[in-house]
Amino acid sequence: MKLTPEQILGISKGDAEIAAFITMLTQTIEHQAERIEQLEDRVKDLERQLGQNSKNSSKPPSSDGMRKPVNQRKPSGKKCAPKGHEGHTLRFSSLPDKTVEYTISTCLLCASSLEDEPGLEWEKRQVFDLPKPRIVVTEHRVQKKCCPNCHTLQQASFPAEIKAPTQYGASVASWATYLNMYQIIPLERISQFFHDLTGYRPSEATLLTSIKKMSEVLEPLEDVIRNQLLHSPIVHADETGLRVDGKGHWLHVMSNSDWTLLGVHESRGSKAIKELDFLPRFTNTLVHDCYATYFKEVYCFIHALCNAHLLRECIGIETYDKQP
Repeated sequence: MKLTPEQILGISKGDAEIAAFITMLTQTIEHQAERIEQLEDRVKDLERQLGQNSKNSSKPPSSDGMRKPVNQRKPSGKKCAPKGHEGHTLRFSSLPDKTVEYTISTCLLCASSLEDEPGLEWEKRQVFDLPKPRIVVTEHRVQKKCCPNCHTLQQASFPAEIKAPTQYGASVASWATYLNMYQIIPLERISQFFHDLTGYRPSEATLLTSIKKMSEVLEPLEDVIRNQLLHSPIVHADETGLRVDGKGHWLHVMSNSDWTLLGVHESRGSKAIKELDFLPRFTNTLVHDCYATYFKEVYCFIHALCNAHLLRECIGIETYDKQP
């Protein structure tokens, strides 16, 4: 409590020396109280920072480390798919690739012969399995002939994609691209994967070349995806960190329920957005977090803050500020 000069004078009973001591003491107490409040706020802020993760703040899941994740999904009340999940039931195929029949010739109760008895019906069960993987080698041959007129050796042409005496085909390139780009499996492990399944081990350089060629083939599709998203009424935007050749980069994502456009850039902000050439052209509703770059006046899209991020912030407030 702050004392007025009159109160200090009354407590000291007019003694100037005592009044000066009381004044100094009250000022010290006030200063300590202010400092204690500052330190308490600082401790509270540090505790909040230490406890932040991808479930109660805007921090990415990659920052969680080895912490046990907190499942925010509502339980279904039974051991099955969560509420709202359609499930993936394995259903009978009307055209099985192979049929194996098991007949019965003897009664299991009295041992009578059933050889001449007509069958009543078949009970069916189906097994869905993958065939044993193997490399299929296709040999391409071009014929050579000698021209009877000019006596020169003539030769048919190989298809444009057949460029080496031995090479891996389009299916291997497709699998390599899928495993590396979508499943995020390193090239060394993809090479080991092929060797374990087929006995053939494409080198990392071969896999990388195949992936680059696939990128060139799919390049026109990128414009299709961009145009589809530009005309979409709602698009979600986000970015996450990743490393390219050991250096920090950002993976920018623009998506809706049907289309996803990805772009890798060393920048997270305006420079990357400009070069990726999507958000500057987008004019409908963009769902995003509170990253400041999205709020620049040069953009014409309508803002919608991501509910997932808002819910995380609410969980943080409930956890650390004890507010319902």
